[in-house]
Amino acid sequence: MALSTNLKRPKQFHLHLLLWQDFVGVVRGLGSRLLGSSLSPFKSGADGGRDARFEGTPNDWPSKQAQEHGQYVIQCKHTSRAGACCSEEDFKKLLRKEVPKVKTLVAGEEMSHYMVFTNRTKPADADQAFRDRFAKIKGLAKAWLLGNENLHVLLREHSDIWNRYEEEIRSPVRFNRADLIELIHDFAAFVQRGTTKRSSAITHLKLEDKNRVNRISDAYFSDLQRHSMPHFDQMRTFLENPRNVDDLNLYRDTADDLRGQLRTLLTQKTVASLEEGFDYVRDQFIASDNTFKGKRRWIRVFVDYMYSTCDVGKNADTAQTPQT
Repeated sequence: MALSTNLKRPKQFHLHLLLWQDFVGVVRGLGSRLLGSSLSPFKSGADGGRDARFEGTPNDWPSKQAQEHGQYVIQCKHTSRAGACCSEEDFKKLLRKEVPKVKTLVAGEEMSHYMVFTNRTKPADADQAFRDRFAKIKGLAKAWLLGNENLHVLLREHSDIWNRYEEEIRSPVRFNRADLIELIHDFAAFVQRGTTKRSSAITHLKLEDKNRVNRISDAYFSDLQRHSMPHFDQMRTFLENPRNVDDLNLYRDTADDLRGQLRTLLTQKTVASLEEGFDYVRDQFIASDNTFKGKRRWIRVFVDYMYSTCDVGKNADTAQTPQT
């Protein structure tokens, strides 16, 4: 009698389908497990060669028996191209650009151990070339290149980290939520400081024709006028303030992402109207992030502002242009 054999294929993680910001989130989650909960993330942007940093003795890296006290810097290199490889010239070029950044951090005693995570496959020769390249940096104790294969092993051990992002991939609306989350928190702080007053004038925006083209109901528009539009002057002042240029860039990126995703939803008939898409976005944010307590209303205000300034939705008047 033949013995039954479990040939179940190990779980696969389609990391190339993640937004790059979500890939950074996955890596930071793994970093917290491997190194420790005191892992410090860095804000998106010019990170100076680092996405997260840990100082101390790791929990479980490179193993429970071989931890080394030090200053660990994590960097993420994501690609949306399935099957990409660390041996390819574009990745080699990325690493060459990191060398002076690593030298600066090591010289400033801000780094002793370097970890690069990528969802590219990692052949043995690419791993050796990586170690040879960074072994030449005086003062850098060790450097590791963790490729797609390494990430799969780690995510099978820490599957809970992947679960949230797997839901993101399946979502019909996908864009960088972290940008809007950061934007809302900054704007809420701005409003709390009482820098500008709410506007009671709502007649300066004539949106009736745009509502018709985008199938926005009278009930939704009435709600927009009553609850969102009084904050539009505050939002405009916030975005036009030179000190908030980073927030303005986050706003523009988010509006661009959302515009494309909503267009896709309507084309594929996933939602029947733009209004339905707006409601979906708001519900997804509330469900996915528990830091919005006391700030949930700003999600709708930001989406309504994007609509009213023609940053999202079809424009009834082609001469109408965004104000921010």
